[in-house]
Amino acid sequence: MAAQARRLAGLPVTAAAAADGSLSSGQVEVICGHLNDQTAARFADHEAELVAVLVPLNVRQVGRALAAWKARATAEANQPPEPDPVVHLSRTLGDRWVLDGALDPEAGATVEAALRTTTTADLDGEPSRTPAQRRGDALVDICRFFVDHDPRRPATRHRPHVNVVIEEENLHAATGAAVVDGPELDCASASRLRCDCSLHRLVRSGRSAVLDYGTATRTIPANRWNALVLRDECCRFPGCDRPSHWGEGHHVRWYSDGGPTCLDNLVLLCSRHHHRLHMPGWQAKLLPDATLEVTDPNGRVRVTRPPGAGPRLW
Repeated sequence: MAAQARRLAGLPVTAAAAADGSLSSGQVEVICGHLNDQTAARFADHEAELVAVLVPLNVRQVGRALAAWKARATAEANQPPEPDPVVHLSRTLGDRWVLDGALDPEAGATVEAALRTTTTADLDGEPSRTPAQRRGDALVDICRFFVDHDPRRPATRHRPHVNVVIEEENLHAATGAAVVDGPELDCASASRLRCDCSLHRLVRSGRSAVLDYGTATRTIPANRWNALVLRDECCRFPGCDRPSHWGEGHHVRWYSDGGPTCLDNLVLLCSRHHHRLHMPGWQAKLLPDATLEVTDPNGRVRVTRPPGAGPRLW
């Protein structure tokens, strides 16, 4: 609002039209939003004619007209193009990360559309999230989906994406984990990662001499993963419909507790709900017919069945 007021101070005709109601607040917002310091001066030179054209247009039409005018005015003045998108990601105290940036109109619209279509609502019984938290979860889902399906590598499940170190004495307890050259991980995150990842054995003598680096062993092999996808089709958390290609395999009886990697102990979950079931107070039980019972910290039980278990329409 303050920036708009400063912009209108140099546009007396636009300000007068806003004051007498000729231009709506939405039209004024679009006009100011399309002007920078350079184009505002050029707009002011022809303000009376331009405002007369813009007054009868609706907000969407004003945006289109100003976008076309801005492109032409910038070209005629030999002004440099819009700056490239920039993103800053910085690790801060407490192993938190701060993300911010500045995007041009096209990049901003692309990111906004991706976050909007990926954002999910809170399901009944789940802790409520703010809009910012929903967008944060959506951004992580988008990034995880990309590294899972990186087109530069052969078509397979691309895991792991980060290297996590767990000392032998903490392996089954899923504690004491840390990202290589990165932060410490909480117990729930370490436990969730153990459910569906590749494990390497690294034997060292002291802190530096490597005696053995074993080949990777996948927690959930490809054939078992394919069977899991065919059975579950999507995230099995009650109320969630994330498709299988967003999913991760979850050991209902945790892998760290000796749970077997077999279909009778596996269920497909999206990343957010996978993490949820590794949080204190949440429990899951997989029945012989693959019915999943989820119990929240308040003791409420909800049930979900594999999509193929329902009545057929043919």
